[in-house]
Amino acid sequence: MGIAEKLFGSARDRFGKEVAARVRAVDAVASAEYDPEKFQVVYHGAQGTEPAVINLETVFRETRGRSAAARREAIGRLADIAALPPTPRNWAEVQADLRPVLRPVPADPKFDIVSRPAVRYLAEMLVLDTPSAMRYAGKADLERWGVSADEAFAAAHRNMARTVTTSLDEARRRAATPSGTTSAESIRLTDNGDAYLTSLPLVQGWLATIQRIAGARPLAFPVSNNTLLLAYETQDAAALTEAFDVAEREWREASRPISPAPMTVDDDGEVVLYDPPKDHPAYAAVRHAQILLAMDAYGPQTEYLRGVAGSRDPFPAALKGFRSPEGAEVTGASWADDDTSLLPEADLVMFPGRNEEMLMVPWSVVVQEAGLTPAEGYHPVRYVVGGWPDEDVMERMTKLTAEARTEASKASKASKADPGTMAQASES
Repeated sequence: MGIAEKLFGSARDRFGKEVAARVRAVDAVASAEYDPEKFQVVYHGAQGTEPAVINLETVFRETRGRSAAARREAIGRLADIAALPPTPRNWAEVQADLRPVLRPVPADPKFDIVSRPAVRYLAEMLVLDTPSAMRYAGKADLERWGVSADEAFAAAHRNMARTVTTSLDEARRRAATPSGTTSAESIRLTDNGDAYLTSLPLVQGWLATIQRIAGARPLAFPVSNNTLLLAYETQDAAALTEAFDVAEREWREASRPISPAPMTVDDDGEVVLYDPPKDHPAYAAVRHAQILLAMDAYGPQTEYLRGVAGSRDPFPAALKGFRSPEGAEVTGASWADDDTSLLPEADLVMFPGRNEEMLMVPWSVVVQEAGLTPAEGYHPVRYVVGGWPDEDVMERMTKLTAEARTEASKASKASKADPGTMAQASES
């Protein structure tokens, strides 16, 4: 613990106390207190209304590393929430104002805001679209309205379905382009926060309709809370790689980033992260974007879980990124032999120190031989593991890993790499 943290508390606590102080200054607020355990500010209105909650995790995460001015502006927006009228108690009054929003996964699995998994590394949250501001719906709101999360999300999706006209027009214009002149050049859809364009991939049938109209699989990049880039699958590797480069750049520069990896629709009509076969010309670009998104999801989750873990709780293992000398990228996670761990899903599971060398086993092999099952309540998914599997299981995994390396060496080195030669590139 540094001197500043000893004197003034952690960065999280300093942020929470500053928000509470700003909320107390709002005329409509009678009192406001910072709850460090739940990382939220609880306040009471001057008119004797029920206590309301401002969750801090998302904005705290977004403002880390940014300027003091940007931080003060974000805290001001949080304080403005306290000046809004109370959330309506009647379901009939509120349901027309609900919208779904696509967001990074909350670091806290017990996050109070109504949230559910959208795709592998992203979450769908519920908000109220009021004339003056957007307000996240909490679990207490559902109890007040007497509806389930599924019912509330269904209403939000119905409301969102009315906003798809512009994007479908873009697809029709692409379909009308003369044959042979199409490319993966991105179409930019932006709004000021009122149209919820980055939520369009959540609308049932939207991506499937885009594909049917345009005649190509759509790639929807929700790079930030107000920008959606729409491209299309193509065998033109240079054009598609350029679309991924643009998405990554805008994602890194965004004040409220969501994802550098695109969403699409699979053959069954389900919304998924785009995941082409390994022989696709843009496979490397896709893997890079997915790894960035995975690290962005697991990193804050790992940090949070380690911060709240007790001495008897499983140790949250980190997701690590690796790059081979040939440039191929994979993820890995360490399985310690002497601890109970929460293991993130990774391309490789590393067993450190076995016979004085690192054994790295493909995830599919570990799942098959060690029988991993997901732990409840984690998104992205984690697995509770104890000591290493029995010796016969370890021997089988070692053999299967060697066989996998042999097969990989016969394939293109540009798209596959030997796990034994991986050099660590980054870690969350």
